[in-house]
Amino acid sequence: MVQVQDILVLFQTSPALDVTPSAWARYEASKGTGIKDLIEEDSPPYKNAMAAMRDGWQVIQMSEYKHRTEADGYELGPFPYQTVLSRFKQMQPEE
Repeated sequence: MVQVQDILVLFQTSPALDVTPSAWARYEASKGTGIKDLIEEDSPPYKNAMAAMRDGWQVIQMSEYKHRTEADGYELGPFPYQTVLSRFKQMQPEE
């Protein structure tokens, strides 16, 4: 069977690898070209990026730390930090 790359993106409130993700996205090429199983998940697939790494995921991108002062306050917009992870899995046969 062919090995293909799955991607997991964890959106966080800090660049630390031990922070619980606030949101996440999965791109699972191993499940084929059609997306038939998109579901809303109530909890992240892993407690944090470190837990995903211990399950075989490899970090391919980390956000850099932004120096901020108290005067900066809160940012509006997309989550400022994300960790992108990758792992290779066997391609599942398409239906």
